[in-house]
Order: sequence, then structure tokens, then C-alpha cells
Amino acid sequence: MKCVLIVDDIEEYLDTIEGFIEDDFKSFKARNLQEAKKIIEIETVDIALVDIRLDEDDPENKEGLDLLKWIRQKQPDLPVVVMSAYREFDYAVEALNLGAKYFIKKPVNPEELLRILKGLT
Repeated sequence: MKCVLIVDDIEEYLDTIEGFIEDDFKSFKARNLQEAKKIIEIETVDIALVDIRLDEDDPENKEGLDLLKWIRQKQPDLPVVVMSAYREFDYAVEALNLGAKYFIKKPVNPEELLRILKGLT
């Protein structure tokens, strides 16, 4: 079974997305950049699903994009799907320019998410 790393600072999103994909994918969950990096370094991850902002208290925080940059350096072939509740178009463009395969909006549509993830495996 293919494995998806879900990265989000909100536990509810982690659990909800895990529930959407649990029949088709194994998953790991990370709440921050450090947890995500550790999982990628020690586990086999087939797809990373990354929230664009991991700290709601800091509007300038782009940790999700920082993780995307790190993944491109360490595992350039790992597909990354970026998600965000923000409607800021610049983040989507930046994420795609950094190598994200898809940018999806929150709340995540379960059928769309599964279609995207299955298409990447």
C-alpha cells in the first residue's frame, strides 16, 4: 500500500484527511516542519500532502513552502500536493513553481483528493 505523509498544524485536518484516504493509502501525520522531515528521512513516503502555512499565529510563516523546498533538495522525485484554506493566488503560484504537482483548496473535497493521490501513484 502506498504511503502519504499528511502535514498540517491542525489535528482535525490531519484526522479528517487520514479518514478520507485510509482505505486506499497508509498515512503518516506531522504537525510541523521538523516532524515531517523526520518522517521523510526514516520512512518510505510516496506522496507528501502539505499545508502551505503551518503556524496560524504568524501570517508570514511559509513553513509548508519551506518543506516543499527541502523535499525538492532531498527527494526531488517525491510528489508533493500543497493545500491551503487561504485564497491567496501568489502562494499557489509559488508552490507550483517550486515543484508541487497540485494545489488544492481547503476544505478538501474527498473525491478530488483521492483522484489526485491515485493519479500520482
